[in-house]
Amino acid sequence: MATGDLKQKTISGMIWSGLGRIGTVGISFISNMVLAHLLIPDDFGCIGMLYIFLAISGVFVNSGLGQALIQKKDPTHIDYTTVFYWNLSMSVLFYLILFFSAPAIADYFNIPLLKTLLRVQSVVLLIQPFSTIQATQLQKQLRFKELSIRNVVAALMGMIVAIIMAILGYGVWSLVASALVSAFVSVLLLWKMSTWRPTWEFSFQSLKVLFSFGGLMLVSSLVETIYTHLQNLIIGKLYSAKDLGYYTQAKKLDEVPANSLSAVVNEVSFPVFAELQDDKEKLVAGVRKNVKAITYINIPMMVLLMIIAAPLIRLLYGPQWDTSVPYFQILCVSSMIYTLNTLNTNVIKSLGRSGIYLAVQLIKRLIGIGLIFWSIRYGIYGLLWSVTSVGYICFIINAIVNGRLINYGLFKQIKDIGLCYLTAAAIGAGVYYIGTLIPLHQYLVMAIQVVLFVALFWLCSILFKMEGYKTYKEIISNKIKDWKKRN
Repeated sequence: MATGDLKQKTISGMIWSGLGRIGTVGISFISNMVLAHLLIPDDFGCIGMLYIFLAISGVFVNSGLGQALIQKKDPTHIDYTTVFYWNLSMSVLFYLILFFSAPAIADYFNIPLLKTLLRVQSVVLLIQPFSTIQATQLQKQLRFKELSIRNVVAALMGMIVAIIMAILGYGVWSLVASALVSAFVSVLLLWKMSTWRPTWEFSFQSLKVLFSFGGLMLVSSLVETIYTHLQNLIIGKLYSAKDLGYYTQAKKLDEVPANSLSAVVNEVSFPVFAELQDDKEKLVAGVRKNVKAITYINIPMMVLLMIIAAPLIRLLYGPQWDTSVPYFQILCVSSMIYTLNTLNTNVIKSLGRSGIYLAVQLIKRLIGIGLIFWSIRYGIYGLLWSVTSVGYICFIINAIVNGRLINYGLFKQIKDIGLCYLTAAAIGAGVYYIGTLIPLHQYLVMAIQVVLFVALFWLCSILFKMEGYKTYKEIISNKIKDWKKRN
């Protein structure tokens, strides 16, 4: 693919992936807001307890082979069919494992309802393999328009079902139904959008080759998943479903901007970096531009959310969710660096250095798991601050590794993001303090803080000539010029 075509497809991919993510996040946001008024914290807590079991099973179902197909330059049809049948067999195996282990899991949390909940929600695992290959092909081809449409429609259908069932009094089952409907609609749309169909072909040689990369990705994803969902397991066991419900809602709200932006970066940057893996100079330039552009949005956004956390949660969920406010603020501190970690790990993956990637992920997550168990003695707040500190430790490790691989290391990355980080933090502290002095209604104060923060950060961007600001200004200017030419 020519450099110009790749650049154009990358920009188009970022835009479409961004639009799709905005639509999906918007739907999820509205759904979560409505359901927070219709359901109780215990309902969200019960589903939260099951996340780790479903997530771990999902890792084995995919087996890292989807990423292996993206990383491989020219996968064949038999590569795709082999992965399809392997994933399908894994989905059946792990559904049966969860089905028969559901009683023990329910006993562990001492909540009998979890037995039936897990058995029904695990059906998602049986649906998942039917979307992997089509989604992988579309992503590899940078066809993010189709992927975005699929994500938005599937999320919308899930939201509609969840809200209707919650209104009718089905409680926690509305959350289960939402996940199943979204997964099923996603498969239907992908099979309509993609022409690929499985044939009766399977190659152990192909599986062996793909597993040389994908197998290590599986181990890495497994460690990452255990680490990510370990908090739910600990909170659900040591505290209560209600406590986990408060934490889950705080995490969901934090994930709206953080995970959404990270997902866009992951979806687009991995295949693009993989395309540039043989040209280190262009790869470094692309990574550096991405770092500056993404952190320019992510860092100030998370600072702003910390400032307005209390009135925002009351506005969205109601005063009964006030306990979630400090949880949310701590999670935002961690999310300031989350997208940067995604970019760094994608560089390692795109180079095909799966051994290094696995070693790095294992080191990071073992440190994280150790800190989590150490912090249990300090309660939920200790747990949350340990998770936050791990995010920054991961950044240091990732940056050091990429310094060795592509000569874009820790000090260069700190230099590229430092001005944005310090500017956002300083403005945020000032705006928060000003808000405490304004004797107006909390929602009016929130609006004033938002406008003031955005205006000050924008002015500082111009004054300090931030690279991220110039990048987005250039993109917008080019889009306006293109629009004028067409009209």
